[in-house]
Amino acid sequence: MQIITTITYTIWFARNQKVFQHQDIPVQLALPRALKLLHEYHHNINDQRLEPKTSSHPSFASNDKSWSPPPRNCLKLNVDAHLQDDGHWGLGMVLRRDDGRCVGAATRVIKGSNDVGLAETAGLKEALNLIQAMELDEVIVEMDAAVIVNAIHNKIFPRNQWGLLARECSRAFDLNNKLSLKWVSREGNHAAHSLARWAFTEPNKWWSNYFPDCINHHIQKDMAFVT
Repeated sequence: MQIITTITYTIWFARNQKVFQHQDIPVQLALPRALKLLHEYHHNINDQRLEPKTSSHPSFASNDKSWSPPPRNCLKLNVDAHLQDDGHWGLGMVLRRDDGRCVGAATRVIKGSNDVGLAETAGLKEALNLIQAMELDEVIVEMDAAVIVNAIHNKIFPRNQWGLLARECSRAFDLNNKLSLKWVSREGNHAAHSLARWAFTEPNKWWSNYFPDCINHHIQKDMAFVT
């Protein structure tokens, strides 16, 4: 229903642009814009929700309105997804130490879908794949998709594509008690979000240093929260 309503609104908006502004919006642009608008709406709704409860690192006080460093000797991997106008999803992952320094960053581009939850869960799956490939030990995975985080924490998965994928991701956390999942607001996930947008410029890349300029200023800004 959300998709139908958003597309209907986009058609109405395109009609008004044609009648009152004499501007044509091609259907090839209208549909991706509708899905992008719905994606942004979901993000805004998620940011207003309460932070899900976490079972790992209970003694670590976090700030969900800005990026916060992980506990000592622990890494934090932020991940986010961004919808491109052509219907593809860019994924951005930023790995940082407890002193706020970035030690790795990666991009992925995946085939488009109108399911925002599926794209966000695919980002989480890619983050877990990266952790496994790098043989990392203690890692906090952080994302701003509250619906996904809540599903995994509460072990309640919808019977759809992203629910099946979230259930698969949940097993990774069950098998490793040093691996945890946290929710953070969009304000605390700027670096990963910017890198997800950059993914279409440099898709499927890995950086261990000389990181893209789009995330450098976010990393420097976030380091101000390290005490």
